[in-house]
Amino acid sequence: MKISIRQLVISLVAFLLAVSVLIGFVRNPEIVGGQVLVVRALILNFSIFAALVAVFPLNPLFYGRPGTYGLVVCLPALLPVFVYFLVLLPQQSSGGVSGEQLSSELITDASSNGIVEVGFTYPIYTPNVSLRNEGLYTQYVNVFLRMTGANGGDALFRGVRGRIPGTGLSVEASVQGMLSRNSNYLFNPIALPPARGIEGNVVFIISNLDDGTSFTDALSSATQAQFEVRDPEAGTLITVFPLDRI
Repeated sequence: MKISIRQLVISLVAFLLAVSVLIGFVRNPEIVGGQVLVVRALILNFSIFAALVAVFPLNPLFYGRPGTYGLVVCLPALLPVFVYFLVLLPQQSSGGVSGEQLSSELITDASSNGIVEVGFTYPIYTPNVSLRNEGLYTQYVNVFLRMTGANGGDALFRGVRGRIPGTGLSVEASVQGMLSRNSNYLFNPIALPPARGIEGNVVFIISNLDDGTSFTDALSSATQAQFEVRDPEAGTLITVFPLDRI
C-alpha cells in the first residue's frame, strides 16, 4: 500500500485540526459551557472525525474504501459523544451553585507589604473561596458579604467588580487595578463553567468601618455572617454559605 503526497498532506492537516480543536475545547470551558449541548457534541466530534481522517491512509483494511471506513469506523466513534451530551449529561447534572470558604485574609495599611498602597482608609477583606457550578451551562455570579449585627442591622458588601463603569478614579477602581495583576483574585461577575469548580480570593472593600481591627470586632460580634451568591442581572439569590471568622 502506497501513501501519496496528497494523502500525507490531508492526514497532516486533519491531525493538526483535531489537536487544535481539542485543545480549544479543553482550555476554554467558559466559552464551551455557554454553548448548547448539541453544539458541544459537534465540536468534540469534529476533533474525533479529523483524527480518524488523519489515520485513514495508515489503515490497510479500508484502503480505497472511504465510504466503508466512515460507516464502520467513524460513525460508531461519533455516536457515543452525542449520547453523552444529549442523554447522560442532563441526567447527571444536579444543577445549582455551591460555595465554601477556605481561608480568611485581611489587607490593611499596616499589613499591605506593598500589595495595597499606604493611604487607603478602608480594610480590604480577601477571603479565599471555592465556587462550583453543577449546572449544564456556564453561569455568571456576583458574590456579596452580609453581616448582621447584634442590634439586627445588616451590612452588605459587594465584591469588587472586574469592570467598573465610568472613568473616575475610585477606591474600587484603584483596588481592582492593583490586585488584578494577581490571577488569584476573583472579581464580579465570576464565570463558573459547568461541572467545574473555581477557587480564588474575592475582594471586599469594608467601606463603613475605620480599620481592620474594627472589622474583626464587627465579625466577632455579628450574630450572622455569610456570603451570598447572586445573579448579576436580576440580583436574585442563588445560594449562601457561611463566613468563617478571622
